Amino acid sequence: MLFLGALLLIAALLFKQRDLSILLLLVLCVAGAAKLWTTIGLSGIECRTTVNTSRVFPESGLELGLSVKNNTLLPLWFQSRIPINGLHRRTFDDDDGALMGEASLLWHGRGRFQWELTAPHRGVFRVGPVYLTCGDLFGFFPKERAIEETHEIVVYPKLIPLKPFSINRRDFFGIPGAESPVRDPVYMLGTHDYQHGSPAKFIHWKASARRHVLQEKVFEPTEQEKVLFIVAVEGFARSGASYEFERCLEAIASLAVSFDKQGIAMGFATDAVLTGKAASVRSVKRGPGYVQAILEALARLNMEKGQDLLRGLKQNTALPFGVTCLYFSYGQDETSQAAGEHFRRRRIPVIHYVCDLAAERPDVPYAGSGRAIRSLKEIIMNDAGKEHEA
Repeated sequence: MLFLGALLLIAALLFKQRDLSILLLLVLCVAGAAKLWTTIGLSGIECRTTVNTSRVFPESGLELGLSVKNNTLLPLWFQSRIPINGLHRRTFDDDDGALMGEASLLWHGRGRFQWELTAPHRGVFRVGPVYLTCGDLFGFFPKERAIEETHEIVVYPKLIPLKPFSINRRDFFGIPGAESPVRDPVYMLGTHDYQHGSPAKFIHWKASARRHVLQEKVFEPTEQEKVLFIVAVEGFARSGASYEFERCLEAIASLAVSFDKQGIAMGFATDAVLTGKAASVRSVKRGPGYVQAILEALARLNMEKGQDLLRGLKQNTALPFGVTCLYFSYGQDETSQAAGEHFRRRRIPVIHYVCDLAAERPDVPYAGSGRAIRSLKEIIMNDAGKEHEA
């Protein structure tokens, strides 16, 4: 249209049409000013997205904010579009999976938008980038640019009610805690200032040199339960059992939260492909935030086999004394048998949970608290299965 207007202006000047020439000249000047207005405004507008939390459970809410600032002396019109890639709006969800915002800003003005989102299920979701459209107040020549600012939202597996579950204690020195005549040198909790009369062998010389004060090692109690969770994904992927896979992860997440409250050290290993940069094997230990690390690993699991499970287990040789392995798979296969043999050689007890939630066959000995192979139904409350049937 501008090119056509320029041709008409040339023709009007040639034929000496004064009024038409003035009109076309005004139109071209306004159009050029609008394009320059948009170019300056797009380069001078600044926006930033914020999220109040990036780690949530399913159906939990989170707030996404968008701050926009006009750094120019021109009033601007802008429109923003933020893809939420699977997350849902709390109020309504009719915007084709994107958050829309539109407003006008005066010179050096500021604007802010805020949306409430909810995570429908376990997984990793990405919010962004921001597609920003800016123009003059009349919207003649809008321009768009993408702001590569994204937020990763990790949604943990849902916590479900479980039946009472316990692990047999195996004491290293017999008497737990401070009553033991021998301190446990395996689990060092930290250090504190050296107390007069304590054995010199408990002095932490590196920490003492670093702090210039004698530091004494502090040990955890001699009685500590330790659990290694293993998720074998090959059977789930081969059978396409997505529901059973999710119920398995929900049971493991619920067990991990329960064990953390009881002070049980935990580890994790899997042969699945994980979304993002996450470790598929985590050593058995206990500390602040460690249960969140295991929940995040469960959230990043995909029903797709990655590395060989047995190879990953053999590489993880730092399993402490007294650990119990909880092995979760869709059914019994060669991988589970090979893993069981690997742990038997290392004298590590294994409890194998078969996660096929279909009707149990009478020829497969799943039930029984004393058996090494059990069904996932033994630890999941009955109402979890009723919800699925409903």
